[in-house]
Formats: sequence, structure tokens, C-alpha cells
Amino acid sequence: MKSKFSILGAGSWGTVLANLLATNGHECLLHTRNQKVYDSISLKNINEVYHPKFRIHGNVKITNNLQEFSSFSDIWVIAIPSKKIPFLMENIDPKVLLKKEFIIASKGIDKKSFSTMSEVLKKEFAVNTKDTFVLSGPNLAKEVLEGQTSASVLAGDNLKRTEELSNFFNNSSFKVFISQDKKGVELSGSLKNIYAISAGLADGLGSKFNTKAMILTRSLHEMSELFRSLDANPETLLGLAGVGDLIATSSSSDSRNYSFGFNLGKGDDVETSLKKVNQVVEGINTLEMVFKKKNELNLIMPIIDILYRIIFEGGNAQDCFADILIEGDNIDS
Repeated sequence: MKSKFSILGAGSWGTVLANLLATNGHECLLHTRNQKVYDSISLKNINEVYHPKFRIHGNVKITNNLQEFSSFSDIWVIAIPSKKIPFLMENIDPKVLLKKEFIIASKGIDKKSFSTMSEVLKKEFAVNTKDTFVLSGPNLAKEVLEGQTSASVLAGDNLKRTEELSNFFNNSSFKVFISQDKKGVELSGSLKNIYAISAGLADGLGSKFNTKAMILTRSLHEMSELFRSLDANPETLLGLAGVGDLIATSSSSDSRNYSFGFNLGKGDDVETSLKKVNQVVEGINTLEMVFKKKNELNLIMPIIDILYRIIFEGGNAQDCFADILIEGDNIDS
């Protein structure tokens, strides 16, 4: 069955998702506020800002008009930076929002409330929780665009509807598994951005495989501690949204969070590292929120502490990283 999708955000991931759905035969309308993106897709079917070497499928159209975007489809894919979601939603008629289904492909946590994005839609815009779904997994945008074999997970309250939506994305190179743990999937996708920075930092400092393995496993330990404190299911960390996404994002120079950390490890300051990445590094904002939350909950999370000192307090990357074996507990679980 063919359908229509409105994709909010024509950045790297939003463009890839639109192209994926269009390749599967669906009609897609991308929304952007970036004039260069709008012009290049309108005239050439190429997103010259994010994917300048790739021609987008002809079923993908572009608009910079929110009213046109809102009326195109009843299924919305949200692929803008998470911190922009509340501001953009405020410009849309609340009555319109109540008629839509939302597939959240953004990874982040609300700064004010430490809520996931599906929780924000429910609390601030009265969107019914049954109408929100979360898409997350080990999906480097460039590789999905190239047709590399990839998988993701779609989480929703109603498994039947979740499976129906997942099938729109499935093809010979992309498989979407399903889950009912929206909170766990969202938290996994947000937290791994922080720990991808730490993996990049380790590589930038010249660490070898032993160190990298230790960083990744202790990252999962810290994430599971936070999960338990927030009444989320730690088992979700063992799936695609957790360890799967962590491995992919912590191993590739195509990951903006990893690249930012790598630049820090090479000696760049925060500002220079961000300029080199030239995209939103979601892990920085998430780090600030998690640092505050773990202090409120009295949790021991040394990787969070070390990254916070480097990024927000100007600590020396090499000196701070050397403390990673000194700080923290001795429990391996």
C-alpha cells in the first residue's frame, strides 16, 4: 500500500528518510527553512548542503511553507534537531496536530523537563501517545543513502500499527524492527550521542582497542544506571537503538558526535571542533542535561563527569581522560 509522508527537516537524516520512503513508492514532502536546501532540491533534486553528490528520488518534493506541509499528509516524520521541535510545533494549529501521527526520528531530551520528544508532544501539545512513534538505530545517513544493508527500530504503543508503519520503510537493504519501549528507544538514541563523543575523544588521543572496548562497555554501564533511575528498561540497551547505535556512532568519522570528540582529542578547543563538524552536535546539549540529572539522582557516571569538565569547564582533554580509571565504582555489570 502506497502512502504520503510529510518530513519535517531536510537535513542529512530527513533527506535520507524521504528518499528511502520515495524509493519504496511513497509520496514525500520535505519541509525546510534553509533557502539553499530549498532551491537545490526544487531545481535539481539534490540537497547541495548535506548530500551534494546524490540525486534524490523524484517522489520527493520540497516546501518552505508550513501550511502546505501540514495539509500534505497525516503521517509526519520529525527529523529536525530535538531542541527545535517545541518552537516549530508552536507555529502549527493545535487542531491540526491532533489529526496526525508522528514518527520521531530526532534524538534528544527536553532541556527544561528531561522529557523525551514523544513526552514533549504529549505534555505540551496534547498529542495522544498512541499517535507517536520513535525511529532509532545504527543508521549513519550516508550509508543508508548508499543502500548499505542497515536496520532500525520503530517503537510505538500499538504493535499492530507500529508494524504497519515499519513496513513503509522496509526494502531489500533497510529493515525496521518493532518495539513497544518508546522511552527506552528514545533515551538510547539520545544518550549514545554523548558516549560517541567519548569514543571519538579516545581515538583522537591515540588510544588503542583495549581502551575503546573499555569506553564502550562502561558507557553501556552508565546508561543502564540512568535507565534504572528513570524507570526505563535496560534491556532495550541491548538492541539496535542501544548497543547497535552506540557501535555505529562511536566508530565512524561520518558521525558528527564522534568527529567532534576526535577533534577534541587531537587538541582542538570546543569552538574549533564544532566549526570543523559544521553540523549540530546533539551530544553536547544532552551531556549538559544528563550531568545535571545524574547529580540530582546521585549517580556515579565518570565518563559524563570527564566530558563535562572538558567541554563546559575547559579541562585539558588528555589530563581529564587519564582520570577515567580513577573515578567511578568498581562494579562490572
